[in-house]
Amino acid sequence: MDRAGATPKSAAGRTACINIRALPLRLLLRSHPQWRERPVAVVEEDKPLSPILWLNAAAVKGGIRPGMKYAAALSLDRGLCAGTVSEEEVGAAVRQVHGVLDRFSPRVEPSAEEPGIFWVDAGGLDRLYASLEDWAGQMHAALSGLELPASIAVGFGRFGTYAVAKARDAVVVLPTMAAEDTESRKVRLLDLQLEPKLRERLDKLAVYTVGDFLALPGERIARHLGEQARALYRFAAGDRSLPLQPRGLSEPLRARMELDANESDARGLQFRVSQLLAPLLKAAGERYQAAAALRLAFRQENGTRHRCRIQAAEPTLDARVLLELVGLRLETISFPFPPVELALEVEGVPVTADKLNLLQENPDRDTGSAMRALARVRAEFGPGSVLTARLASGHLPEARFGWQPFGKLAAAAPRPVAVRALVRRAHASPRLLEGQPVNWQAPSGPGPPPEHLVSGGWWVREIRRAYRFVDTARGETLWIYYDHGSGRWYVQGRVE
Repeated sequence: MDRAGATPKSAAGRTACINIRALPLRLLLRSHPQWRERPVAVVEEDKPLSPILWLNAAAVKGGIRPGMKYAAALSLDRGLCAGTVSEEEVGAAVRQVHGVLDRFSPRVEPSAEEPGIFWVDAGGLDRLYASLEDWAGQMHAALSGLELPASIAVGFGRFGTYAVAKARDAVVVLPTMAAEDTESRKVRLLDLQLEPKLRERLDKLAVYTVGDFLALPGERIARHLGEQARALYRFAAGDRSLPLQPRGLSEPLRARMELDANESDARGLQFRVSQLLAPLLKAAGERYQAAAALRLAFRQENGTRHRCRIQAAEPTLDARVLLELVGLRLETISFPFPPVELALEVEGVPVTADKLNLLQENPDRDTGSAMRALARVRAEFGPGSVLTARLASGHLPEARFGWQPFGKLAAAAPRPVAVRALVRRAHASPRLLEGQPVNWQAPSGPGPPPEHLVSGGWWVREIRRAYRFVDTARGETLWIYYDHGSGRWYVQGRVE
């Protein structure tokens, strides 16, 4: 088989690059198949002022561009569908694709910088596939089955295959290194993942392709165009041409066991969990990992499954700490049918080096005990019971903060102040205030009214509010507003 791409004579030293275009957008469309024919965008947060990260062709045709605010994009196209894709979802998809590619080659390297890019070793496959075209075609079909179609370039070098895979929406087998170099130099810089400012500067210099870019004097790239341009130049020129760095797919830390009949009391199930947990923690330690959380799954007699996740206060290999949390959760579970099977999975995370000793810095505060107490609350009442507030860039007061899962307890750092400031405690959503507010008097005279006006919301619905503080008969100070749209009063919060 002497034709281009035939495995026996061309597979040695061959490398393939797999490019799943706009992976977060693909995941969003996979979750919402009804959006496929409509303009779709991935936003950073589900808020009007959140920037747009990824777009499909229909949205681009409507004039929407990455980096544009969601509200501004809606003003251009009211039919825009948008959603968020978390880092956890992207990471899970990368692992899923890695598992598929692992069936076609034992050496797979996912890109650490660009999720959706994979390099795969194509050597030594001559007795398994008729040709490299056949091998790449089967990979493409397998990824399409996951609703993650990819472009695949089979060539010789890391950058050459990367550039061709970014530019071509197909399966391409490059017969020689010279052909790979020629094709990669034709690739437009627009097809590569460059910052908009860098791309604009290169456009002004009439640098449109990889070949144009490599013609620039390399020693002046960083000084005039910045570090991203310098890194791209070194990558394209072959200065960063590292050998393939494959990553193995580690087996999940998982075990299961059959349960005896009518074994559904919390103490008995906790003992069964302890039997599975000990060897899993030992295996985690051998991988230099600690348990961040446990996943329990009980299969009941009627075939249904009950699942729960138990998060530790901090990654640990102490079975006693984890079993205490398991016992608290099991006491809250009532099984309609007897459980007949138990499955346990340990979520392992790399064990970090020296940790900051908060007990030494704060001898009056036992941070470890506080975190263990919060973990017990979370285990008994669920993950939504322990949250922390975070600031957000919303337009209205209730949109300027949100709730997220509580992470690590930080050490207190009080600052001395001359005058203690008043604190506004805002409700999660405004509450209707019946009747006229106490001590309210209509403003009179030529001066401005003693109130603060907030207006906007044109991207969803027009909002106009008049805020002020009022004192109640009980001595409270309320933060209220008059909504001009509904003609009613609302309590936004109170002042302490």
